[in-house]
Amino acid sequence: MFPNYSNHIHTNENTFSNSNDTFDINENEENTTEQESFIGNVFKKVLIPANSQHYINIKLDDIDIAELVVCDLIEHKIHLTDQIPTRQKPYRVPYNLKPEMMKQIIVLLEPGIIQASKSPFCASALLVKKADKSYRLVAYLRKLNKKTIPDTFPLPNLTEMIDNLSGAKHFSTLDLS
Repeated sequence: MFPNYSNHIHTNENTFSNSNDTFDINENEENTTEQESFIGNVFKKVLIPANSQHYINIKLDDIDIAELVVCDLIEHKIHLTDQIPTRQKPYRVPYNLKPEMMKQIIVLLEPGIIQASKSPFCASALLVKKADKSYRLVAYLRKLNKKTIPDTFPLPNLTEMIDNLSGAKHFSTLDLS
């Protein structure tokens, strides 16, 4: 049985590639050059075990959502079976959780990760308690998901992928399951 690595990034201990940028991270020195980037800051916040020889395992929950960078290079479109809007009435939020919900919404609004919408589609938002007793803001999108036409792509041939790795010295995996 394989361990569950959902919500984790697996990468080499000393490098992280994002496009053409490489960020060298050394836990014993401060990175004060141009490497003061989102990725560099994430790595500095994660404790790298001293006995780690090859790989570190970064849990995505360790990343501060306010530090995410908004990508405006592409525009995402959801293809639906029909254009009839889905609507849900808002769930009741307990009075003691309203400040937490507003705080999380503001954290997402300020950097532009989310924005106000005038769409005819409406989904409820709610707070879900995490294992560490903090809360995660989630949107209840089941009605929209039922109407979504899935993007289907053929899976690559495993034998061909392994052949492409022949002679490689460094490997990296990303598991988003």
